[in-house]
Amino acid sequence: MQAVIYCGGFGKRLGKITSNLPKPLIKINGKPFLYYLIKNLERFGIKNIIFLAHYQNKKIIKFIKNLKYLNLKLNVIVEKKASGTAGSLLLAKKFLDKEFFLLNGDTYFNFNILELKKKFYDNKKKLISIALTKNNNKRFLNLSVYKEYNYKVPKINLVNGGYYYVSKKIISKIQKKDFSLEKDVFPELIKKNKIICVPFVNKKNYFIDIGVLKDLNRASKFLIKIFNKKTVFLDRDGVLNYDFGYVHQIKNFKWRPKIVNFIKFLNDNDFYVIVVSNQSGIGRGYYQEKDVHKLHQWINHQLNKKAAHIDDFKIAPYFKKSIKYSSAYNYFLRKPNPGMILESINKWNISPKKSILIGDQLSDIQVAKNAKLRYAFNIKKISISKIIKHKFFE
Repeated sequence: MQAVIYCGGFGKRLGKITSNLPKPLIKINGKPFLYYLIKNLERFGIKNIIFLAHYQNKKIIKFIKNLKYLNLKLNVIVEKKASGTAGSLLLAKKFLDKEFFLLNGDTYFNFNILELKKKFYDNKKKLISIALTKNNNKRFLNLSVYKEYNYKVPKINLVNGGYYYVSKKIISKIQKKDFSLEKDVFPELIKKNKIICVPFVNKKNYFIDIGVLKDLNRASKFLIKIFNKKTVFLDRDGVLNYDFGYVHQIKNFKWRPKIVNFIKFLNDNDFYVIVVSNQSGIGRGYYQEKDVHKLHQWINHQLNKKAAHIDDFKIAPYFKKSIKYSSAYNYFLRKPNPGMILESINKWNISPKKSILIGDQLSDIQVAKNAKLRYAFNIKKISISKIIKHKFFE
């Protein structure tokens, strides 16, 4: 999947702060704001990101070059002259996929972006789906697609959240380089019924625009809150799928009932979802690590079709007689040892007190205790439908 991020604004409302720095590179909690956007996109499986830059573009380029994301394809398109939100997109035409996510580099909208993509596909004749957020701030009301384009005004104030899923066909609606997507393109698409607006008003769908000093000052606490999510660790075989023994091929993978809907529920309600799986079959030589990674990629591809995803997969390939996988480190990873969970806690900045594990073996329950997780559930004794009623999910 591909995403395009607008990074070309001048940030005039922030005064001296952006006198020599593009807004997306303002540091918050020690890291540029743009870093958090990239981290979130990567979480949803975005592998290809294009940055549209104009003001102080060399600093954007330098930041991108210094990123250590080995699994991402990153590309900066420079606007030599400010071209507007539509004009800059036109400059990137040859690099664009058939469809792509499009977002502002100075806003963070915390929602399940895969749902925005799904709504696009559910409405095949549309050219763009727009994510709407609830906001009563007067400075955003002029962005309201309802008020601008004479939609029926709802009881709550829904404004443009600055996140879109777009068909490349929209390029044909851009008539010149100095063109605005919002002012010049959207009105025409509205008239032709080519836009689908998708409200995201869950209590966890937080939104911030760092374009003014007041909101920039609250961005620190905002981002700490956003990335300090509750986490659900899932065993794989026996929880995600039926355990037929050493499952490592797509043909042997069969989903357990309700698990896809459960993962979608977790995504929509702002939980991290991480799979932790013992894979001694690798150490035994029955199959290779690449076979497991290929299967996990397929799992996420299937989940994506339902607007769901798993944030991370951790595996323990330990087998005591293996030459390659019998080290103390690999043993520490293997459940009931807490290695996989502790590594995840460090990588994702997870609080054990805000985490649970769902498994089907005694070793799963024990690893939760060893990692000092607050709760653990055995789906052999309690169903997903009952687990979800636990206070942890409130």
